Amino acid sequence: MKARILALMAALILLLGVAAPSRAEGALPEIQAEAVVTGLQNPWGVVQLPDHSLLFTQRGGSLSLFKDGVVTRIADIPGAFAQGEGGLMGLEKDVDFDSNRYIYLAYNTQTSAGPEVRVIRFRLTEALALEDAQDIVSGIPANPSGRHSGAQLEMGADGILFIGTGDAANADNPQNPASLGGKVLRVTREGEAAPGNLGAPFDPRVFSFGHRNIQGLVLFDAPQEGQYGYSAEHGSWLDDEMNPLVPGNFGWATRPPYDENVPMTDLEKFPDAISAAWASGNPTIAVSGLAQIKGAHWKNLEGAYVMGVLRARQLRVVWLEAGKLIREETLFEGEFGRIRGVHMGQDGSLYLTTDNGSDDRIIRLRPAGE
Repeated sequence: MKARILALMAALILLLGVAAPSRAEGALPEIQAEAVVTGLQNPWGVVQLPDHSLLFTQRGGSLSLFKDGVVTRIADIPGAFAQGEGGLMGLEKDVDFDSNRYIYLAYNTQTSAGPEVRVIRFRLTEALALEDAQDIVSGIPANPSGRHSGAQLEMGADGILFIGTGDAANADNPQNPASLGGKVLRVTREGEAAPGNLGAPFDPRVFSFGHRNIQGLVLFDAPQEGQYGYSAEHGSWLDDEMNPLVPGNFGWATRPPYDENVPMTDLEKFPDAISAAWASGNPTIAVSGLAQIKGAHWKNLEGAYVMGVLRARQLRVVWLEAGKLIREETLFEGEFGRIRGVHMGQDGSLYLTTDNGSDDRIIRLRPAGE
């Protein structure tokens, strides 16, 4: 009976031309914040495992687990090299973690040919050991200083891994078809190119190009009209961007040697470049992690996208409809310092990592009263 009434109401709305109430309207719910892990140094990625424990990285090279109030240091990742913005960064669990226990890590490392960013798959045993290391993608360009290392990871329900990379502060990388820098990559669990990427002359793993420094990825449950989700792109002096995850050119190309005073999407140089769904404008606020809020308990925040912000030290919340911005808000401005990672947990909580350099925290957010 209730379903029939709701259907009749929806039909009346369509007949009368009355807009349905938008979740982007009205006052936001009160949110309670709790620091669940403290005393960290530059935590970056955090994911919640099926048992609701938290797996997290620290940029210096460590992988740890928080469970039942206790932090267990699992491993210091061999070869992880922390310098400047680089180190142990991206983290993702496999969508079939329950059966294969795969996790994926992205980090800077030093090789005989020079620095690079690498993505490696491990199996995390029940005893919390890392086994069966396998290179998924290597040779992602890295700057010796660690600048613009990108290295965000997100896996879709189909088992395809998205990798957001930085341009390594190199003017050539974003528009170079052979370079893996300044790109979104899509690969299988084994690191093979996923179907639907750009194809020749691009490296077959390249899905989109013309990016500066992708530090946030969020995927839809299933692609919507060819779009897989959104990325958050840490910007130049002029702006930051939130971009649709679709194939194509996103228009970042500096003038050599490396000019930060050009638009993130240069439509004069690239008239066919794909425009951002959201941009911070000038000055940059320095966005990082990205998540979509899920769960009716979040009320009108449900469905909104939230970005961690470094320079402006806040959470930025944006509502999009049909890929267009309809509202944005700022939360917790200055309360936690620099916010790096943002993760929507399976328990309905939103988890943040701070990146202040000392006494950093993992913070759990929930609507008050939950």
